[in-house]
Amino acid sequence: MEVFLIKKSDRLILFGLASFFLYALSFLRWETGTDWDSYLRFFNESGEWFMESEFEWGFARINEGIKIYFDNYSILLFVLATIIFSFQSKAILRLSPYPITSLLVLWSVFFGNIFFVRQTIATVILLYSIRFIQEKKFFRFLSLVGLAMLFHRTSFIFIFTWWVYKLKLKPITLYTCIAISMFISVAISTIMENLGGVIGGVVQQKLQFYMSDSENTMGSDSSLSTIMIKGFANKIFVFGASILLLGKLEDPDDKFRGYLNIYWAGVILYFSTISISIALVRLSFAFDIVMIIIIPFVLKNIKSYSWRFLSFLIMVLYLIARLYVTITGSYYDLYVPFKSIVTK
Repeated sequence: MEVFLIKKSDRLILFGLASFFLYALSFLRWETGTDWDSYLRFFNESGEWFMESEFEWGFARINEGIKIYFDNYSILLFVLATIIFSFQSKAILRLSPYPITSLLVLWSVFFGNIFFVRQTIATVILLYSIRFIQEKKFFRFLSLVGLAMLFHRTSFIFIFTWWVYKLKLKPITLYTCIAISMFISVAISTIMENLGGVIGGVVQQKLQFYMSDSENTMGSDSSLSTIMIKGFANKIFVFGASILLLGKLEDPDDKFRGYLNIYWAGVILYFSTISISIALVRLSFAFDIVMIIIIPFVLKNIKSYSWRFLSFLIMVLYLIARLYVTITGSYYDLYVPFKSIVTK
């Protein structure tokens, strides 16, 4: 309906209703989503200000404040959800030509961020910060990167998007860089295997300690090769379709090229780090969310209605597959059934 039928004003109403529904689910849940136990335990232990913690400063202080003044975990979820959906909704409305389609992609790939963790907060802040790259306001962009780091330390890497966004590289160069990152990943994996389990194990343990604090949403029950194959299929599908469209555009939109550059940087980070540590792959997560903006841009720039409709159907089938794999993966019992505060 958004792509073919309804007016912009009606889109905003539907987007608002859909966003509010996901927003409500995000804080009315109970014992649902990854890392529930560890986050609830941390909240219950936050009985005074500035307690020593492995969690980031901003996340810890909010936990402490809610615990001290309200002692109610649902209120904490409400506050964090309000931060997330405020930045998320503003970012989508500002950056995406089809906001509801962006929300569809976000739901299919990331459950609409209703099962949020610390990095979710950081990621939506970073997504919103892209507007200041477009407006060439470096210090405002930098301030949002700093804000995101208060919730997840990996956000520091996003500062490089200030320069990545503006690149104008040929498709062959983009593909070559991805191929090199994959080669580096395989080479590192081979070196670690040849040097034995000691060095590889030490590196893995240190990175896991620094990066994870639980939150292992990568599906640790799967083998490394399985994770790499899934990652390759997902990332190349989106990136390949975008590059194909970019080659057909006579005058590519600078914004579309910029979003694609950010996603491309995430693909390189993903393949460059996955052989070192699955935990280290989180460096690429903030870049991945840009796909919710890229896919609507691809649809918008297909001029033929018949081809646009066919592309939309292909996208929907792809998203159904992504949603199915996510639900039935390693964390099925954490998502199904969805428990709310009414049934706790």
